[in-house]
Amino acid sequence: MTKNLISKLLGLMLLCSTSLLYAQDQLLIEKLQQGGLNIFIRHAITPGKDPAKFNPPNERPFDCSSGSRQLNDEGRAQSRRIGQRIKELNIPIGEVYSSGFCRCEETAKLAFDRFTSTDWLLVRPGVFKADLDRALRSIPSKGFFNKTPSGKNNVYVGHGVTFTQGVLSSDFGIAEARIFLEEGEAAIFEPGDKPRVLGKIKFY
Repeated sequence: MTKNLISKLLGLMLLCSTSLLYAQDQLLIEKLQQGGLNIFIRHAITPGKDPAKFNPPNERPFDCSSGSRQLNDEGRAQSRRIGQRIKELNIPIGEVYSSGFCRCEETAKLAFDRFTSTDWLLVRPGVFKADLDRALRSIPSKGFFNKTPSGKNNVYVGHGVTFTQGVLSSDFGIAEARIFLEEGEAAIFEPGDKPRVLGKIKFY
């Protein structure tokens, strides 16, 4: 097989892969435009490289002066792009909840200009979080936390550890509860007694 043929085959494979991802994104976008889903966004870009991000030992939630890991300029720009893209796509947003760490609050503020800080988004590895589990199950118009009109999507801005350390109930499924999200990436949940992860999407 010639180098030219190999190059063409690799190009075709890349094109097919890109087309598939685009189709998957379009399907998620159409569902989000109808409302009734939950959007979990990992906070935007911070200094360091995944998966070895450094958290200062003295960082504390609800205290931006404690030396916590915060967004860098790239992360702030990414947050704004996320909010702008969601607006451009006409995706209706209901409630916006954020972890109390600065990197999450700033992501939510820059993307949506509003948020409610909650301690139930402050997860620890392997610790089941009943309130988060309940929130992601709930249909936004009838949810445990939400009182917004139907036809909107709730947003949760949190941490990558949420889905890599199994802090949701087993009803989410082993594979689904071990999702890795890049900084700024979102996972889309269809709520219900047996919630489903519909996929991941980047709004940036």
